[in-house]
Amino acid sequence: MKKFVCLLLTAFLAATCFSALAACGKKDPASSKGGANTLRICNWEDYISEDETGKTLVEEFEEWYEAETGVDIKVEYSTFGTNEILYNNLKINPGIYDLVCPSDYMIQKMMSENMLETFGDLTEDVPNYAEYGSPYMKELFSANGWAEYAVPYMWGTMGFVYNPEKVSFAEASTWAAATNEKFKNKTTLKDSVRDTYFLGVGLAQIEELNAKSDLYYKNDGELSLEDYQKFLRDTFNDTTEETVKKVEGLLKKARANAFSLEVDEGKNDMATGKVWLNFAWSGDAVYAMDEAEESDTVLCYAVPKEGSNIWYDGWVMPKGANKQLAAAFVNFVSAPENACKNMDFIGYTSAIAGEEVYERIKDSDYACERGDEGAEAIDLTYFFGEINGSPAIVYCNEPNRQLLAQYPSEDITARCTIMEYFPDDDNERINAMWNRVKAGNVWLYVIIISAVVVVAAIAVVLVILAKKGVFDKKVKKGFTKVN
Repeated sequence: MKKFVCLLLTAFLAATCFSALAACGKKDPASSKGGANTLRICNWEDYISEDETGKTLVEEFEEWYEAETGVDIKVEYSTFGTNEILYNNLKINPGIYDLVCPSDYMIQKMMSENMLETFGDLTEDVPNYAEYGSPYMKELFSANGWAEYAVPYMWGTMGFVYNPEKVSFAEASTWAAATNEKFKNKTTLKDSVRDTYFLGVGLAQIEELNAKSDLYYKNDGELSLEDYQKFLRDTFNDTTEETVKKVEGLLKKARANAFSLEVDEGKNDMATGKVWLNFAWSGDAVYAMDEAEESDTVLCYAVPKEGSNIWYDGWVMPKGANKQLAAAFVNFVSAPENACKNMDFIGYTSAIAGEEVYERIKDSDYACERGDEGAEAIDLTYFFGEINGSPAIVYCNEPNRQLLAQYPSEDITARCTIMEYFPDDDNERINAMWNRVKAGNVWLYVIIISAVVVVAAIAVVLVILAKKGVFDKKVKKGFTKVN
């Protein structure tokens, strides 16, 4: 009953918010434009560094820019909760922002709809990224045609945060964990159609994914990395009606098994022990592990062996943006010292590499010394490139913990693929499916409530009629009724 009432309230509030947003869209877009010395940024919530005094990296940028150029600028900084909210706002209010930070598939969608400005020559416009950007991220963006329109900010994988006292590594290392009834009401799903659809495909194609994984990892040379990753990309981005139908059934099963659908609460629920298994972005996994340590609880992170998502969030400039200031800000946050500040505060992994970031990782609490007990070498040369002519090796004696969540090994990235944007027809099919999954037994609630209302109404009518004596037996003429 409470769920149904909440659903009705949510629908009402959503309609109200949509109406308000639509009303905003009727305003003259020019009225929201900033001046030449104003930079309007829209970023994810809690996605920028803030020091112990409350001073943000945005404020540091304003001060830095004035010191460098002598020009006093103002940054208008706002946040968004989902890619879809940001996209709709840009559609209703074109020109409202100069710089935004959507995720992979949304960047691709905005590119396809000609919504973005180009960065131009990164060596001149964003020299910090040109010099310090990870070779891995640069190659990913270049190979997929994104480099002209976007500069990566944070990146990572998707997997499961798990409590090793309740869930084994083997149990957490498969998409089947989401439907494992052993963890009934102790798991979470993301309240995000794209991310949870990815999980659903992992469940739907688990046998095929395992077979290809075995060919790549266990049968040397039988399946090339290129062919393996093409298979993963095609599989996890499959939107055929047959696949969507299969995914729907499995997500309904996972939904019934889950404690909650969440976006941000899962990491706290893990840290407090409310749940044992949280479907999570790697950055949230690091946050949950750090928080749990404060109460002497150990949590771990696993990327499903069948394959998973390698995601990224990147800076893009919507059409009409103040390109000069936008590029200056991206360059500022791409400086290694600022990338480190962001990682320390957010817990996510920056796309910036270089010696300074590498040394920070080596000296972090997550790493250990080469000679420490149980120390294992993790080769991160793929991400950092060579450091002073030598491979970028980091040692770790806590497997499946923060270090590998922040910087997965090359073996892990090999089984991860990107999330592509879907055409409108496919999006409609996926969204309709997701709405049915989220609704669950809502129609059962509708039937029950309707029946209760009808029964209650009949009862009230009967009481009224009874009081009026409608049901009193008529007494024949000449007789007296005895009560």
